[in-house]
Amino acid sequence: MKLVKTALILVLCIVWIYATNYKLKPFNSVGELLSYKTGLLSVPIEENGINNYESDYKPNMYIDDLGIPHIYSNNQNDAAFGLGFMHAKDRYFQMELITRTVQGRMSEILSDKTLDSDSFWKPYEFERKSEELLETYKEKSPEFYEYLLAYTDGVNEYLTNHKSTDPLYKAIGSQPQMWKPQYSLLVTWYMSYTLTYFDQHVMHQEMVTSLPEKEKKYFFPMQPEGLKTILPSTHTIVQDTAMAQYEETVVVQNNINEFSNPNQFHKGVGSNNWALSKTKTNNQATMLANDPHLLLSLPEAFYEAHLIYGSLNVYGFSIPGVPVIISGHNDAISWGITNGEWDLIDRYHLKVKDDNSYYYEGEWVPFVKKEYTIKIKGYDDYTMIQNNTVHGKVIKEGDQYYAQHWYASNKSYSIESMYKMMKSQNWDNFTNALKDYGYPPQNFIYSDVEDNIGIVCAGKLPDRGQNYRGGLLDGSLPYTQIKSIDTLWKTYNPDKKFLLSANQQPIQNDAYFGHHGLKDDYRVERIYNLLENNDDWKLEEIQKMQSDQVDLSFNDFKSLLEKYKINQENTKIVDILNQWDGTMTSNSKEALVYESVRIMTTIESQKFARNQLKVKLVPSFKYYVKYLKDDQYQLSGDISKQEQVNVILTKADSILTKHFGDQWEGTTYSEISNFSIDNILSIPGLGEEINDASGNSNTINLNTGSIHPVYRAVYYMKKDQVKAFTVLAGGQSGHVNSIHYKDQLQLWRDGEHKEAQFEKNPNQLKNIENIISFK
Repeated sequence: MKLVKTALILVLCIVWIYATNYKLKPFNSVGELLSYKTGLLSVPIEENGINNYESDYKPNMYIDDLGIPHIYSNNQNDAAFGLGFMHAKDRYFQMELITRTVQGRMSEILSDKTLDSDSFWKPYEFERKSEELLETYKEKSPEFYEYLLAYTDGVNEYLTNHKSTDPLYKAIGSQPQMWKPQYSLLVTWYMSYTLTYFDQHVMHQEMVTSLPEKEKKYFFPMQPEGLKTILPSTHTIVQDTAMAQYEETVVVQNNINEFSNPNQFHKGVGSNNWALSKTKTNNQATMLANDPHLLLSLPEAFYEAHLIYGSLNVYGFSIPGVPVIISGHNDAISWGITNGEWDLIDRYHLKVKDDNSYYYEGEWVPFVKKEYTIKIKGYDDYTMIQNNTVHGKVIKEGDQYYAQHWYASNKSYSIESMYKMMKSQNWDNFTNALKDYGYPPQNFIYSDVEDNIGIVCAGKLPDRGQNYRGGLLDGSLPYTQIKSIDTLWKTYNPDKKFLLSANQQPIQNDAYFGHHGLKDDYRVERIYNLLENNDDWKLEEIQKMQSDQVDLSFNDFKSLLEKYKINQENTKIVDILNQWDGTMTSNSKEALVYESVRIMTTIESQKFARNQLKVKLVPSFKYYVKYLKDDQYQLSGDISKQEQVNVILTKADSILTKHFGDQWEGTTYSEISNFSIDNILSIPGLGEEINDASGNSNTINLNTGSIHPVYRAVYYMKKDQVKAFTVLAGGQSGHVNSIHYKDQLQLWRDGEHKEAQFEKNPNQLKNIENIISFK
C-alpha cells in the first residue's frame, strides 16, 4: 500500500510539473503565469494620489473615479502629450495589437496563431504607407505633424517609466515596443477593414446575369421606392446592367449552411446617430445622440477623454492610438458617427494560365510576384509570395481566379480631418474639416449651440460610372484608374427639424454607393418614426430611445398571419404572436417565438433563392415577405404562399421544441439573446457574461450576438449649457487588474447614462482620484 501511495504521489508530481511547464501558445506556461515573481501576480496595481513627472511638456491631468482623464494644458501639443500618456497608461496593449495587426506583425508576439492574419495584412505594406504619409504631413501640415510627435512623446514617456503594468504582456511573455508617430495613422486602415472590407461581387454578378429584369427589380432593387436616405434624394430609377449560436444551429440543421447570410455585406456592423433642432425638444436645446455598433471586447474600442487647451474645451470618445476626439463636443458644436457602408472593393474576373499568368489586353502577362517575410515567435520565419495583377492582388476561389482592388488600402488624410473637426466652431468649419476625409466613409452628424443641425456623408467614393451596380469587372480589359467623386454630400437645417443615419444609403441619385437597397431597413424606419412623431422630446426620452427594443419587421410578418389560413398545428405560435407588440425584451416568450420565426423566414428565403431564383444572393427578409404578401406575383413552380407561411411556422415550432422541449412556451428570449464579451486575447475568466440582453439585429438597441453598441452618448447643446451623457460598454482601462476594466458595464446593461464632467476650471471637478502633473 505504501508503495502504491508513493507511486501515486510521484505520478501527481510529474503531472503537475508537466502542467505548469506546458505552454499553450501564445501564452507562457501555467507555472510562469502563476508565479508571484514573473507571472500575472507580479504586475503592480497603480496607486491613486498625486504623481509628479519631469518633462518639457506641462499638462496637468485629473483622473476621476471612472478613470476618465481631464487634461488641462496651455497648448495643444501639451494636451496631445497628456492624451498619449493616458492612452498608454490604460490601453497600450490594445494599441500595440492594432498596430501589429495592420503591419502584419502579430505573429512576432502571438506565434503561429496569427499567421493567417499577418499573411492577409503584410502585402498591403501599410507600414511603408504610414511612414510616407507621415512625411507628407511633415512637409504640408507641420502643425498636425508636431501634434502627432507630441502624442508619441506622451506615449513613450509612460512606457519609459512603466514597463510592466499590463498583465497581458506577462501572459504572452513580451514587453511593449516603443511607439512611433506613424503608428497613429495605421488605425485608419484597421477601422477601414472592419467597416469597408466586404466583397459580394461574385454573387451579385450571378444575380445580375442570371435573373430576368422583373425578378432583379423585385427582389434586389438597387434604388427602391420609399427608401429613407440620409440626405434628400433626387430619385432616379437605375436599371441593373451588370442570434449567433442558436441561429447557426438552426441554419446547419436545415442544410443551408453553404449559403451566405442575406445581410452578410452589412452583418450588424453599423451605428445610430440622430440630431434634433430645439423646436423638437422641451428644453430649447438641440440634442444629438450617437451609439456605434461594433464587435465588443474587454477592453472595447473607444476611450473617453477631456482636453482643455487655449480656447478649446473638447470632450468625447477617442480610439487608443489616435490623438483626436472622434465623437463628442466642444463649447460650440457636437458630432457623432455612423458607418457609411460604401462599396470600396472592385473584383475583376481573370483568365489564368499555368497558375502564373493572366490574359490582359490580348496577351498572356505574368503575375507580378512579391515576397514577404513574417517572423513567428518560437518558429522559423515564414516566407509568402503574393501574386498581383495591374488590377490588384490575385485571389483564387475554387477553380476561378480574380483580382481584387480595395480602395480603402490607399493613403488618406482622415486623422488630420478629424483633428480639424474637433476644433471646429461652426458648420462651415466642420464641413471644411471633412472635405479631405477619405476612409472609412462615415456619416458625421452635427449640432451646435445656435440651434443648427446638419450631416456630412464623408469619404472618397469611386466614380465607376452610372451603369456599374456591384458586379464583376473584366480583368482582360485595359486598366483605367478610377478616381473619386469630388463631392461632399451634406445637408443642413432640414424642414423636418431632425436628421438621422443608421447605415442607410446617403442619397438616391446616379452614384453607386453600394448594396444599401438590398438590406432590411427596419432600424432606420423605427428611428425615423419615433423622431417624426414627437415634437416635445425630453433628454431622458432620447437616452431611453437608444435602448429601444421594438422590431418593426414583426408588423410585416404579422400581416401574413392575418392574410393566410394557418394550419391547426401552428395556431399556438399564432396565438402567442397575436398578443404581442414586437418588443424584443429578454424576459419575453413572444420575443423568443418571433426570433425563431424570423430566423426560419430567413432560412426559407435562402432556399427560395436556391430553388426558385437559382442564385446564391438571398433576398432580404423585407423583400421575401413582400413577395409572400403579393397577390399579383407568383413564380412558376413555386409552392403556394400560404403553404410557405405554414412551413415557416411549422419549422419554428419544431426548432423551439428541439431546443426547449414540448413546454417551450414557458421559455423566454433570454435563452438565445444572451452573449459573452470576451477579453481581447479571449482568456477564460477575463470576459463578462451578459445574461439579460434584449434587442436583435433590427432594433435600435442592436444585438446580433457579436455586434452591439460600444458606447452610448447624448450631447445637449445650449449656449453656456453644453452637457454630455455617456456610457461605455466596459471601462476605461484595458488592465484586467484595474477597477476601471469594466466598471461602466452595469450602467450600459441597464441602458443608463452618466453625466460627463465638462469643466473649464479643474477646481470644479468632482470625485478626482488621481492627479498627474509634469514639471
